[in-house]
Amino acid sequence: MLYNVAQLMKASVGATLEYPIHEEGVQLDEDLKIVGPLDGHVRIRRTNQGLLVDGWVDLVLELSCTRCLTTFEQPLHVPFMEQFYPTVDVVTGIALPPIDEEDIFPIDDHHIIDLTEAIRQNVLIAIPMVTLCREDCAGLCSQCGHDLNLGPCDWQARS
Repeated sequence: MLYNVAQLMKASVGATLEYPIHEEGVQLDEDLKIVGPLDGHVRIRRTNQGLLVDGWVDLVLELSCTRCLTTFEQPLHVPFMEQFYPTVDVVTGIALPPIDEEDIFPIDDHHIIDLTEAIRQNVLIAIPMVTLCREDCAGLCSQCGHDLNLGPCDWQARS
């Protein structure tokens, strides 16, 4: 998810570029398994300090149910908005002083922005803390580990 923003960095404040996002085989994080393509839209706007990048992605993650440990697919719609700042002056090529803020992303020396890390962070935030295969998931028997979604277990029948 690389975009060359050299011309946009030379443009006046408020100039905008928009692109569709369609990426196959994306690996955002070693713990995240994306099923199918990542689709979305990105808008890149010139600000007086750099770029404001916003948009959204739609993807399907393979997750594990917190209650029954079954693997299931969870579709997500993830909006994002991030700031990108240049590391070199687009006209002179002179290195710029680093920005001390943690919540910003760099525009590299070749005036390329990479949305991968920004999208990865926003996807991680969008994943629910409790992931359920379905709302009424019965979970596992605390005594024998039987998946209660498949019916009662022998242990429960004894109680």
